[in-house]
Amino acid sequence: MRTDPTSSLADTMNPMASEARGPSASYGVVVVGGGVAGLSSALTLVRAGVSACVLERTDYAPWRPGETLSPVAWAELRQLLAPEPLETGGFLESHGLEATWGSERPHHHSFLTNPYGSGWHVERRHLDALLARQAQSLQVPLWRSTCVTHLEREGHGWRVRARTPQGPLELRCEALVDATGRSAQVARRQGVRRRDWDALCSVSAVIDRPSGFQAQHLVVEAAPQGWWYAAPLPGGRLILSFLSDVDVLQRHGALQPSGWSALFSTTRHLRERVGGLEAVTRLHVRRCETSRLEHAAGAGWVAVGDAAAMWDPLSSSGILKGLRTGRAAARALCAALGGHSGALEDHARQEAEEFSRYLSARQAHYALEQRWAGEDFWRRRLDAPAG
Repeated sequence: MRTDPTSSLADTMNPMASEARGPSASYGVVVVGGGVAGLSSALTLVRAGVSACVLERTDYAPWRPGETLSPVAWAELRQLLAPEPLETGGFLESHGLEATWGSERPHHHSFLTNPYGSGWHVERRHLDALLARQAQSLQVPLWRSTCVTHLEREGHGWRVRARTPQGPLELRCEALVDATGRSAQVARRQGVRRRDWDALCSVSAVIDRPSGFQAQHLVVEAAPQGWWYAAPLPGGRLILSFLSDVDVLQRHGALQPSGWSALFSTTRHLRERVGGLEAVTRLHVRRCETSRLEHAAGAGWVAVGDAAAMWDPLSSSGILKGLRTGRAAARALCAALGGHSGALEDHARQEAEEFSRYLSARQAHYALEQRWAGEDFWRRRLDAPAG
């Protein structure tokens, strides 16, 4: 379905203008989820001439973890937003990372010689808002605080019902993009199961960045019970995260501020860089297990980003994966809508192959750390099959 030439920027900025067209409002694709992967899909679709809208369950206000964009991810983001210049307001330049992993001595990896330039630290909400503004500038309707309440096959397409702050909304489309994160709501409603490889969970605190902490570096440190990272955030803040399996976190009381702080006090290099940690009263807990759908696409739908597969944050590939899978899925949908019957199946197979390569790389990276091979967290990863 091609973009409706009668749509206007006013429709985009005021979703109710679109809703006013009634239950017959239709698009080539409805994207369920307005994060990085969903917006990457929407932008790619619209630029290919396929009409799309986005349904986002939040108003982009809830807390989301800070992100460090690698130089490659930064290049992908610039390409997605081109030809508009990518404003760096709200971004903090990153020159590399320091990792204490596999030995007591920190290892440094610099971005300064990377052909793509520096990396960047960014607030996730700022990044999502940046992509949302770009989508709206291309007249992509984006409904915020909107929940899908009903999905139904209708001929070769779909009927979608949703609840918006202004009232019920009904749309028709030829295909769906599932960009709902690890919940994979669209795929789950089609009966697609999800497989987990671990029970990884991150527990984070956001604090004022100490004066002695280098703002240009991400710091990673392995520990007996898991691993830590510290990443600068714009506005003089710092995110400190501990990652381990849920049962390990519970055993050490790390889901509570006192237990989390006690574990932090046992770090070596990170504690030296942060200095005395003020009393932490609030923690952000987020599941981030390695997992994937059994099938990343089906008849008239495709999953992107974390909905399709979740990778260990150790890979530092969350944003890059979201951008790339969103774009690849959109291209597969364009091909499918154009008559290529096997396009979505090919895409799903390629996603499965990419996940297998990721599992092998994940196991190899964890195998570099042998100091605590007998601890539950490390033993599980060292013994885990790669496939």
